[in-house]
Amino acid sequence: MLNLSPSVAALSALLAVAPVIRAQQRDAVNPPQPPAAAASPVESLKIFVLEGQGAIHSIRDRGDSMPVVEVRDDNGLPVEGAEVKFDLPPSGPGGSFPGQQFTATAKTNIQGQAAVSFVPNLEAGRFNIRVTATLGDRIGHVVITQTNSARSSSAEPRSGPFRFAWWKVAVVAGAGATLGIILAKRGG
Repeated sequence: MLNLSPSVAALSALLAVAPVIRAQQRDAVNPPQPPAAAASPVESLKIFVLEGQGAIHSIRDRGDSMPVVEVRDDNGLPVEGAEVKFDLPPSGPGGSFPGQQFTATAKTNIQGQAAVSFVPNLEAGRFNIRVTATLGDRIGHVVITQTNSARSSSAEPRSGPFRFAWWKVAVVAGAGATLGIILAKRGG
């Protein structure tokens, strides 16, 4: 059996708890930090709508529409490879992307541009396409406002007595001009 003097035993006990005391002192000065949470995205991408803002779609024609956006960084330079998500409303006026989906994604090209096509639905009214671009921890948002209309996108022919008014005026004017030239050449 090891016989230690009381002072050596006290010193030995003190050395055993010294690391615990040092850790407590360190934690009091610099408390331990919780694990770092994932950094939230920084709103540093800018999205410009190149085509589609204010577009009006005829629900009679139901042709494809293609909104086009351009993504740029803080320096105004195009961002290649950003993921761009387009969201249509799931109900009410709007439409659907291929596969009857309300969300579609595309990657930006070297010019920073991305586009998706969609078909307007049969419900007339205004709607928004929400666009979100992400690249790493950078993000940007924009809203494209469009309208589905019951009117045709091309001018509809008039009905009634004025339906062919411009055609009749053009024919009469052309005939009068021709008759005037013929009479002028004949001298009378």
